[in-house]
Amino acid sequence: MGMAILFFEYIFWHYSRAISEMIGIFGNLVWFFYHFFSIGILSKTLISPIWRLEERYSGSGFSPQALFESLVVNIISRIVGVLLRSALIISGILSELFLAILFIISFISWLIFPVLVPILFIGGLTLFLL
Repeated sequence: MGMAILFFEYIFWHYSRAISEMIGIFGNLVWFFYHFFSIGILSKTLISPIWRLEERYSGSGFSPQALFESLVVNIISRIVGVLLRSALIISGILSELFLAILFIISFISWLIFPVLVPILFIGGLTLFLL
């Protein structure tokens, strides 16, 4: 009688509480990767100069050479910033996508394993006895 109660309690836990905890763990991992790669912050500052490196125009009067020097340095700094931030954002999104695929595989496996284990056990016994 005790084993039957244990079996039904396990099945109840496996298909109720464990699934909700698995979804909670997945949510925590999504939150972690989003903040680890700073996807929100990097998206907001996508076209900002890298490491806030900016060249100020400090010419006395109008100097086209100094103006274009500062313009070129600022444009290059912004391009490098966009490239690095885009690479980090793409890495974060790919990590989140990999996590989602892994979660789907884990979730389906979690649902199937309690049914699959006895079937494989019986199949193994029949192969052993033949």
